[in-house]
Amino acid sequence: MDSVGAARAWGWVAHLRDGGATPWADWTGGSTPSARVLPGAQQLELLRRLNASTSPVEVRAQRASRPALADRVLTAAAPGRGKPDLPLVGVEASPYGPQPVDPAQLPAHELVRVATSVLAEDVVALGVPAPARRLRRPWHRAVRLAGDPVEAAHLRDHLAGLGRPPGGPGSRALVIGAPLDELLADVWTRRCFERGSGAWLEWLRFWQQRGELPPRIDLPAVVDRHRPRHRDVQVVLDRDRLPDLLGVRRLPPVVRPGADAAELARRIATVVGLLVPPDERADLMTHTLLPRMPATGHAPVGLPAEHREWVSAAAQRMVQQLRRGGYPVVGDPAVLVPAEATDQATGPASDEAVLDLAVRMLVDDTWKEQP
Repeated sequence: MDSVGAARAWGWVAHLRDGGATPWADWTGGSTPSARVLPGAQQLELLRRLNASTSPVEVRAQRASRPALADRVLTAAAPGRGKPDLPLVGVEASPYGPQPVDPAQLPAHELVRVATSVLAEDVVALGVPAPARRLRRPWHRAVRLAGDPVEAAHLRDHLAGLGRPPGGPGSRALVIGAPLDELLADVWTRRCFERGSGAWLEWLRFWQQRGELPPRIDLPAVVDRHRPRHRDVQVVLDRDRLPDLLGVRRLPPVVRPGADAAELARRIATVVGLLVPPDERADLMTHTLLPRMPATGHAPVGLPAEHREWVSAAAQRMVQQLRRGGYPVVGDPAVLVPAEATDQATGPASDEAVLDLAVRMLVDDTWKEQP
């Protein structure tokens, strides 16, 4: 490593650790080494982005905790598919291995890889919260909820807060349905906050090629699975009927994570899975990260135009199966068929949007507070 290039690189490291945000291409200062090896370009650029997103006042207020975050970022691994740690352009590098790069030219995906490593450690450090102790109301009729995993989980939590935990064998079961494109989006989103998943478009292609639907939202099959254990099983497709069916006056609206939040959670789940056993990962993602995930205003993922034909055909088959099989349905089975495509359908989140959310969570750690 040439002495001039190395001194410049170590000077930039010191500048970034102190809260600076000067791009590598504009940096001219020098310093002595502060570690055995230089951090990778991905780690350095992520730290620069964190500094650039923080005002000078905030930097001064965070001066005590800033070095710890900087050290975590600079020593973080870059898990998942992508490039290994990359050397800086302008610093003499080994003739073997990856070529040097200008950190400012790195794609957002490379920076997200580093950010998810740090955020996964934060999630594991928070641990799984203890279940809240609630007064049980045994005089209410117990209900088992299935179907749409996002809505079912939302209703389950709401009823538990009222002292009504899920019903066991012999209780009534409600299978929550919706237009199939929404059901698919909810299954994928929920998986991102459980054990992780493939990317949205890859996941859709997987089910298209199998010619099947995810087991959670194959509504006739869900009913068949619950019938041996529950005396009354209904498919609910009219959401306005849910309060009466559940014995409550009203229900709070369902809050669905945006496409950027789901994608970031998906990537965090991959790293959390390397740190803890599978069951603990699901608990951490569902009970620790999901309630704390900052709202961004991004819409949930939507069905791309190229998948609309097979999803509509699958919905039509399900409608026929429910009608011909005499399944108990509250509402019109035709609700399952997706509406006509619009130009406003939301695809997967861009890497830039995911990076923006990751940077926000690293800079402002108030999300770690108990929701």
